[in-house]
Amino acid sequence: MRTREELQRILSSIDGRGYKAYKELKGHYDFHDFVLFVDHVQSDPFASPSRFRVHIPHHAAGFPADTFGNKSREIAFRDFLTREFSQRAKEISGGNRGTGKSGLIAVDAPGQEILERTSILVRNEYIEVRFYVGLPAQGRTVLIKVAESMLLQEIPRIIGSSIFYCNIDSKKLYSHIETAEDADFIRKGLSGHGLISFVADGSILPRASGVDSRPLDKGHVVPFESPPSLQVSFNPPNFGRITGLGIRKGVTLIVGG
Repeated sequence: MRTREELQRILSSIDGRGYKAYKELKGHYDFHDFVLFVDHVQSDPFASPSRFRVHIPHHAAGFPADTFGNKSREIAFRDFLTREFSQRAKEISGGNRGTGKSGLIAVDAPGQEILERTSILVRNEYIEVRFYVGLPAQGRTVLIKVAESMLLQEIPRIIGSSIFYCNIDSKKLYSHIETAEDADFIRKGLSGHGLISFVADGSILPRASGVDSRPLDKGHVVPFESPPSLQVSFNPPNFGRITGLGIRKGVTLIVGG
């Protein structure tokens, strides 16, 4: 395994050369708190971005074991870290800096759904983060000063601010995990109640717009309230008793705005 200093020397050695010189970066590098992997280097600045990974040992990342202690929590944990990485990358990397995709540091950004993702994996000894990097160029000449900033400064800052427990909002993390765990508990209990769906009281159902899946937060927003005749309740493990609309098996018609 090469060191961070060796990565810096390779970058310096290809200064002023053509874009294919970036191929010399392939390999993995010890950054002390994590290992950086350069798995695939794009052929030119307009091609699909280069594929990078990092491995952060659990003892360095510092997340309590209960944040990914079962399958439901692990999926939500990985989803949360993907969102954190995506947001920090947008804030720190600053977007395009050169030709084509130059300057990009990104991960596939999640929508509203909490889903199992391949962007972040939890292994026995480490957390793995997979992301894209647009190695920078002007025309087809490497931009080494920008590349040095991206690989030696920005990526460590993004990792440090999103994949280390001491630097994230732990209350926000646990709320994300426990909400997902409670939702899974309810989903698994639907068939036992003869239900096919459940809508919790207090849910904000209107979306921000036809192209924005976030909840509507402007104007007069009415939280959902279930009719007493269709109301059911569940007792999930984290947030206690929750009531809402239970839609039973059979033919159901929902009408209105």
